[in-house]
Amino acid sequence: MATTTSDATPTPALLPPPGTMSNFDHPATSKGAMTIAIGVVIPLTTICFLLRMYVRIWVKRQWICEDWLSLMAWIGAITYCGTGAATMAHHGGEHEWDLTHAQVKEAYYWLYVARIHYGVAICVTKLAILCLYRRVFSGHPRSPFDVAVVVLSILLVLYYVATVTAKIWECIPRARAWDQFIPGHCIEVLMLVNVDGVFNALTDFIMVIMPLRVVWNLNMKVMKKIYVVLAFTFGMCAPAFSLVGSVVRLRGHKNPDKTWVQPQIIMWALAEIATGILCVSFPELGLLLRDGKRRPSVEASTGIREGRYREQDAAFNGVRHNPWTSGKRGGGGGGEYEHVELDEVRLINRPTNVVSVESGQMHQTRGRSSGDVEVTREVLVDSASIV
Repeated sequence: MATTTSDATPTPALLPPPGTMSNFDHPATSKGAMTIAIGVVIPLTTICFLLRMYVRIWVKRQWICEDWLSLMAWIGAITYCGTGAATMAHHGGEHEWDLTHAQVKEAYYWLYVARIHYGVAICVTKLAILCLYRRVFSGHPRSPFDVAVVVLSILLVLYYVATVTAKIWECIPRARAWDQFIPGHCIEVLMLVNVDGVFNALTDFIMVIMPLRVVWNLNMKVMKKIYVVLAFTFGMCAPAFSLVGSVVRLRGHKNPDKTWVQPQIIMWALAEIATGILCVSFPELGLLLRDGKRRPSVEASTGIREGRYREQDAAFNGVRHNPWTSGKRGGGGGGEYEHVELDEVRLINRPTNVVSVESGQMHQTRGRSSGDVEVTREVLVDSASIV
């Protein structure tokens, strides 16, 4: 009895273009580009964030809302890399005419997860940057700059909460988002993705130009202004990446080959999130380049100058205290000193008539009265600025 074998060819999920044959065994893929992107983003963002965390915890000994947002942004970037890798492992980055319906279903599921994940990650990243702006550049709680930061933060939260919710429930039933054979209906999610791209590019550009005028009006040398501008305008890469991502979204809007087009959007989104983390990390790394030396705020310097420095001044100005034991100094000096290291976060609040502040460390003898202060370096302050 003769034996017959059936070697049926799988049915592609999408008809190939004219002149193209489906290749189920060795399909074309963009996994290599995603692997390179992930391989760059993970170590770069991790190193910068860990250095930032070192400065905030061990040097400045501060941990505020901005730092929690930065931590969440870094976690979001790393997990988004995982989402991108999972997408590519489940046939993302391959042409749909090289995939079966079951394989396309797997890819669509991870593309659905990536759309939701991106909205959360980029929102937290932008909020971290805005909190950094508010801490460093806001003169007082109701200044025009401060109001602009708060308004933009509220706008970002409202927009991303709305769009992430829409993406979660883009189809009813929800499983139809990755399985087109399930009866139901969906919103035009690709149009929402295109709106995302335009909104991200616009808000990124606004966030880049926001601190420029404030930095240029600071009372510091021109070269230092340039360094500060470069540190904060490194974020110019973010609107560039989001703009390219918008172009990719718009070009692929009517392309039915979603498993090939949408992973490219993930790569540009990953670059945008990573740039945001670098932008929020770089300003804190200046202390490491200066060997940990820090410049005091005007409020703390003036208080020490007048002999009225108190513990509550330390809490207000971000000053930390370290026990400092030393030998006897002078004729009748005591032996134990309190080391006061001043923060530099209130530069924007400094009066325009302040000449310069050169001290990084000051010592106060505990055994003396509160008005006796020993200054280890010179503090130059305009007399008109002392109340």
